[in-house]
Amino acid sequence: MSGEFNFNEVFAKAWKNRLIKYERARVIGARALQLALGAPPFIDVSKLNKDDVFSIAEAELESGVLPITIRRVYPNGKIELVSLKNNEL
Repeated sequence: MSGEFNFNEVFAKAWKNRLIKYERARVIGARALQLALGAPPFIDVSKLNKDDVFSIAEAELESGVLPITIRRVYPNGKIELVSLKNNEL
């Protein structure tokens, strides 16, 4: 049928360059842990609270400088890689 609705394709197109809330929380949490363990920040933190690693991680995510790739696995077995670097989130 040509008019068949395929949820996976519609979801993939709608969310190709966006993060779901669980992915966003996972990325911010993982980056905050790295910062807490002494990793250097990718952005200028002079305007941010240097003790709050979560706000620094969130600012890094919003500025698009994190070199992180998310691997999405869909129910049909399709795998999609979403890069966070220079991506509109």
